[in-house]
Amino acid sequence: MNLIERAGIKGSQFETLDPWERAKLGGYAKIGTKVVFLVEPERFPFLLKDDDCKVYLACEWNGWEKAREDQHWKLEREGENLCLWMNWEDLTHLGSFAFKFITDDGVWIDPPDSFPGIEEKLPGAVNFIFEETRTGKDLVGFQIADSPENKKLDFLKSQRPVGEFGYREHSNGSWFRVYAPRAKRVNLLIIEHETGNVETVHPMVFQKDGSWTIEFPEKSTGRLYRFSITHHDHENPRESSTREFLDPYALATIAREGPGIAIHPPDTVAKDKVFSPPDMSSLVIAEAHLRDLLALAPVDLTSKERMEFRGLSKWLKSEDCYLRKLGVNAVELQPILEFDSQSKEEYHWGYMPVNFMAPASAYASDPQNGSAITEFKDLIKAFHEAGLAVILDVVYNHVGIPNHLACLDRELYFSTDEIGRLTNHSGCGNDLDCESEPARKLVIDSVSYLVRTFDIDGFRFDLGELLGIGLLNEIEDELKKIKPGIILIAEPWSFRGRLPAEINRTGYSLWSDSCREGILEFVQQDCPDARVALDLLQGTLDKENRHPWQSVNYLESHDDYAFIDRLCQPHDYEDDKPPAEIESKVRLALGLVLLSPGIPMLSAGQDFLRGKQGVRNTYLRGDLNALDYSKSSKFEELGEWVRSLIEFRLSSEGRFLRPESLTNFSYEEILIKGLAVFGLAIREKEGRGSWLILINSSDLAVTGLPAEFGNLSQATLRSGQIVKEPGFIDPMDIQVWQLD
Repeated sequence: MNLIERAGIKGSQFETLDPWERAKLGGYAKIGTKVVFLVEPERFPFLLKDDDCKVYLACEWNGWEKAREDQHWKLEREGENLCLWMNWEDLTHLGSFAFKFITDDGVWIDPPDSFPGIEEKLPGAVNFIFEETRTGKDLVGFQIADSPENKKLDFLKSQRPVGEFGYREHSNGSWFRVYAPRAKRVNLLIIEHETGNVETVHPMVFQKDGSWTIEFPEKSTGRLYRFSITHHDHENPRESSTREFLDPYALATIAREGPGIAIHPPDTVAKDKVFSPPDMSSLVIAEAHLRDLLALAPVDLTSKERMEFRGLSKWLKSEDCYLRKLGVNAVELQPILEFDSQSKEEYHWGYMPVNFMAPASAYASDPQNGSAITEFKDLIKAFHEAGLAVILDVVYNHVGIPNHLACLDRELYFSTDEIGRLTNHSGCGNDLDCESEPARKLVIDSVSYLVRTFDIDGFRFDLGELLGIGLLNEIEDELKKIKPGIILIAEPWSFRGRLPAEINRTGYSLWSDSCREGILEFVQQDCPDARVALDLLQGTLDKENRHPWQSVNYLESHDDYAFIDRLCQPHDYEDDKPPAEIESKVRLALGLVLLSPGIPMLSAGQDFLRGKQGVRNTYLRGDLNALDYSKSSKFEELGEWVRSLIEFRLSSEGRFLRPESLTNFSYEEILIKGLAVFGLAIREKEGRGSWLILINSSDLAVTGLPAEFGNLSQATLRSGQIVKEPGFIDPMDIQVWQLD
């Protein structure tokens, strides 16, 4: 069902839309003598996942964001909706006005992009419009049965575009190419460097394969450009206007709106220079954000360099660099592809991408000249010279603002619901249609380009469930042709569901929320059940896995609360330190993660208890996310212990922590009723190694362990507190003994 404005429509086949449906689309509807302002929580699962989340009506006459200070504007839950009722007559004297909804933590809820009663004065600043004449009878519904245009769209979604797109040089000339099979007209706009104005307009030529091309007898390298597109007028007159957009295949851009920079793809990395990342079973990952690492880094950098690729490249050359000292062998770098920050200075996590090819202009020293490409290449080289594999956190399931792909062809690239709205299983306002072949090609081309050009070692796919197992499989197939040892990690969920169990037949590892939540609960309890810890230590916590390395075991990531903030509040601290018992709980939890099969992942700063002052969502809070390295001296013992565990894990003696298969070792659980200490004996099947892991989950030291734990007087302690005598274990401690 599509929606159109009522004016000018005749015929009984059209039905006035139900006012509640109108309110879901337009933000309000008149019902009797009242007006209801309405938000549909299922459309915004990420923002409204908590039942206690508060949403307010905001507009000019109640102070916009200041509306949160007055409960009069708060929407109340009615069934599945959030509603605010007012008298219609109290609003009619106000005339037409813009309004929006805002959550209690300041997040704006955007209107559906397909609705006619909205305004967008600035890119991304979209508001509902209240008008007295729009009482709820201004919209009608109608069915379009097997229209030629729908059939054409379905066909185009099933056909993968062929060849290269964007800008390329050839001989002494050059060409531009964009895929827009449903466009009426496409122009190439050359932009002046100095003014940003359009210098020349070049009509492009439509080809039978659905692409539009233009060739020049000279090279156009370094020129700034955009495309403008005019769509055929099929159903909605609003779509007949001409719109400008950033080339989705632009390899560099000067800002989120563009323009792009005409750059021929750089040379690929020579085969003898390609970095070989560790095997999946041997990975130890630190997740980090470029600016969090650099903001307070104890290194001589300019304020500009602390925001850029080149700043991190410089620090990585020093043996005093935090990531090098930590001892991990891989870094998972939060998104670095062009995202929707509005200025260089604006802090941003990067999870709202606007281009899948270009390294972020905000991280470049000279974005006007495309320096992001060479500077990002230098950064990856610096990581490799420091012995660190680079896993890029990439977001292909949705896009940010401006939505350039929607300008190119909204329905070809994005999923829509039954009434034409963009679906929102990402919680970010749109979902890439990963069943559409043009969208799939764009993703495949992106990851392939990043590996070939920058020697990227792997990817972590944000909300991997939305990409689907079919696309994930194809990504694996294509990338292993380029780099056989490629590291592939997926976040296995979205607000739509989880990846199916058959993902275990692939080479992907999945973020383990079972570990995150299970170990939190384990250390929080006074008398915890040993089951979750024993399963983790045997690599069987995620039951669907075929191999232990298919789990990325972690306690916290960039998203949500820091682990320490889930255990205590900032007001519990004394002298800038949490209570000692809380520190012990963190220590035990970290020990369980680092001494378990699978892929351990630390969030940068966990080794010195980096917290975020109890704030849950810090995606724009560079002040809270910045790593304060001065705190490492306050938690020096914890930091040294974490580094020693990583070193042991990667050593020959720690090989039992890195099994390729669940069958490489045998395990014997040691549980004694009434004793808080439990153990796990591990024996190598094709070797002579045997080890014992002991865990004391209580807040009391234990001495004189029973005979079931074996004779430790002849064993070697590989990890744990300084032992007063064999058979002694401190409160909330974990020990590793090598038995022969």
